[in-house]
Amino acid sequence: MVARMSQLPLFPRPGAEPAQRPPDLAHIRKSLNRLLRLAREAQIMPWSEGETESWEKLFPELAASLPAEEAEVLTTEFRSQLIRLRSRR
Repeated sequence: MVARMSQLPLFPRPGAEPAQRPPDLAHIRKSLNRLLRLAREAQIMPWSEGETESWEKLFPELAASLPAEEAEVLTTEFRSQLIRLRSRR
């Protein structure tokens, strides 16, 4: 005799909110610091204009997951680096 297995627990019920994992702050911090390091070390803009605009928007959104003071420091430094790199065109 074969036991019947139900896969229904694999799918959310209609109207139920999906389970959300908390953001991985270590990964976010590492990624933002990598982007910031790349910008600091660059002599010219390291991204295309489209990529730069995307990072300019995404960087503060990602940083908002971190503690407020840390997010502000990282975001301010990133914006400063973008200003510096754009002035070298």
